[in-house]
Amino acid sequence: MEKPQILPLALASQDNLNAVGGKAAGLGELIKLGENVPPGFVVTTDAYEEFRSAGSSTALSGTKLAEVIGAAYREQGSPLVAVRSSATAEDLPGSAFAGQQETYLGISGERQLFRAVEDCWASLYSDRARAYRRERKIDESVMSMGVVVQSMVDAEFAGVMFTADPVTGDRSHIVVESNPGLGEAVVSGMVTADRAIIDSKGRIIERRAGLAGTVIKLNSDGGTRNETPKENHQLSEESLRKIAEAGVRIREGFGRPMDIEWAVANGDLLILQARPMTALPPAPRNIGPLARKVAPMLYELLPQRPTILETEAWIDAGIAPLVAGMLHGITGVRVDYSAWLKRENGVVTEFIPVTPKPSAATPRKIVQALIQKPPTRSWRKDPLYDEYLRNCQQLNELHLADLSWKELSEIPSRATTGMQLVTELRVKYLRQAIPAGIKLILVLALAGRLSQFASLSVTADTETHRINDALQRMAELIAETPGAAQLLWDTEPESTLQALRSQPHMEEIADHIDNFLARYGHRESASLLLPRAATWGDDPTPVFNLLRMLIDGTGAEVAEKDVLENLISHSLLGSRWLEPRIRRWVKGLRGFISVREDTHFEITRTMPAVRSAIKEMGRRLHDASALECPGDIWFVNYDLLRRAPDVAALSGGQLALIAASRRRRHDELAGAPMISPATLYDLSPVPGALLHGTGSGGGRASGSVRIINSPEEFEKLLPGEVLVCPATNPSWTPLFARAAAVVVNHGSAASHAAIVAREYRIPAVMGCANATTVLANGQQIIVDGDRGLVLEPEHG
Repeated sequence: MEKPQILPLALASQDNLNAVGGKAAGLGELIKLGENVPPGFVVTTDAYEEFRSAGSSTALSGTKLAEVIGAAYREQGSPLVAVRSSATAEDLPGSAFAGQQETYLGISGERQLFRAVEDCWASLYSDRARAYRRERKIDESVMSMGVVVQSMVDAEFAGVMFTADPVTGDRSHIVVESNPGLGEAVVSGMVTADRAIIDSKGRIIERRAGLAGTVIKLNSDGGTRNETPKENHQLSEESLRKIAEAGVRIREGFGRPMDIEWAVANGDLLILQARPMTALPPAPRNIGPLARKVAPMLYELLPQRPTILETEAWIDAGIAPLVAGMLHGITGVRVDYSAWLKRENGVVTEFIPVTPKPSAATPRKIVQALIQKPPTRSWRKDPLYDEYLRNCQQLNELHLADLSWKELSEIPSRATTGMQLVTELRVKYLRQAIPAGIKLILVLALAGRLSQFASLSVTADTETHRINDALQRMAELIAETPGAAQLLWDTEPESTLQALRSQPHMEEIADHIDNFLARYGHRESASLLLPRAATWGDDPTPVFNLLRMLIDGTGAEVAEKDVLENLISHSLLGSRWLEPRIRRWVKGLRGFISVREDTHFEITRTMPAVRSAIKEMGRRLHDASALECPGDIWFVNYDLLRRAPDVAALSGGQLALIAASRRRRHDELAGAPMISPATLYDLSPVPGALLHGTGSGGGRASGSVRIINSPEEFEKLLPGEVLVCPATNPSWTPLFARAAAVVVNHGSAASHAAIVAREYRIPAVMGCANATTVLANGQQIIVDGDRGLVLEPEHG
């Protein structure tokens, strides 16, 4: 049976998605729901494949296919039309392809129509579309292109509608953005659109007027023109309600939150497109004040959505018991981490804040902490630490290829079991700081200096500082060695060491890097909670990016006088009786920070062994045809791997299909936050401020924005810029030496970024929720670290 080259839009649906593409399928479903959709047809993917097989030099005009398209166009009355790409992976959950393929408006006549169809086909393989598919791991071989041809709507107003709040995730809100004229002005970001939020009862609960800007109008003879109105016109409230009512119908019809394009012409509402919303956070939750304080510190440890195996074999089995054991051991507080990562079929869908709760043991634990004598020796001299190091060494010296399946699958369990020795060390050596901290808080409060408590905790006696010093020394050596800096810039990280060794006068640099990686190679690049990400030893790219950044020798100026010395100059605090006690309490507090930071460093010692063991399991399962690809191992349940006697027991079943399905669902959610920002932070605007969050001290500083999303971008930060990022971990610390200030999406005053910013005496604002999307590279801002505000220069 011959496949159709043209289909009316009313016959397009999800059932024939591969024939019509995502956009056409969505329009067909809208028509079935009874929505007012402009009439039109779709040039099918079969037509595209037939045309492509004829050769790239063939023009559409004059072909049999052109006759078919022309006949459909004439049957519609040869009107002005919109011609839109409709790729087979477009407008789907997790891959909207917004703006990646072409759309042509106001097309007049068959000659223009044929050219627009050809251009839509060609856009399937544009550089930006290919890059988009590569980023989302979409198979090029299965891609094809349909083309939607619809009667143009000469819109009086047009825009977009979200059937859930795209910022907060609130499913009871409809967000409508509108502008006079065609909707392209809104979709392309050419204008500051009028924005309204309508609640579930049809009430307009918030409205922000747009700015009088570009209006795109349809020419009667085809094409469009841009106009600049003298005043800004707005949709009536009645029209807004009708649009919102349509949004509710469409959301219920599709069974999920939708991103909808609409237009109003001659008083009628028309729906131009509907696709599932992507990157939508979960709905907001009501949580208590204590959970609101604790949750940002935990959430900053999850810059990426953890996979099933990371969650089960590492977080559930190791990190969660470590934190819970530490809190209970020191204060008697209990924390239930059993439900903090909500999962559906094993895939993490939501981060749910937990609330620490006192137990019957809490008073006794606190009294014990207050009256106990601190250990007389360093925690590194403790037999528990020696035992932990032996366990780590045994794991890291295993030759994985020689291990049986049972031995291999037990490695993550051995690592997390040994991790509990660090719990015992933390309980034993962290609680000694409680009396010192309490006494210091009381004294500072009496002297009116409580705001300096956080700054007093800053200490340089940590492994992180030793790492930074080593990096700085290597950067200086590279800068002093002729040609070394240029070599570092010109070579890819995987070949840098070899390139250095090929130059006799650069071998010393290579030796330093080798020694550095031998000592610090287990440092995590993403997070303590994410062993799937390569450590520095597995992939030293972050190290080379840091060295590239540091070779110009630029660093932060450290305050000449320590905060403690400034404090002691106070008439009361510097008394003969109080001064030595304050010094002793500050020493205890800084010891607390050192133990906390360095035991974090120690926990990562087994991450390379765990990651390597999991990769080896994935390789064996792939070789046995039990997985589509080795990386799918991260989407297999850990208990299933441990219970299997050998690889054969996992082969020949449904494991490959299950793991691949979970991977696709995980990738679909990749761009979505795991918690609504409204759950963690106060999103209400502050007059005059671009953003607000938790101030972490440091005064005020101005500079241009530099958004850094990952370690791969470290080298982009220039001296004096404001570092804006989602969250940080210890591997980000060298960036603070050149930043003028820091603005972070997630975290609190006790987070890594806040602590390091105080050390470098630069302003920091934490918990801004969406700084990386609200701010733009090069934008000039003022960061007020004391008030927790990000300001425009004129409001400074």
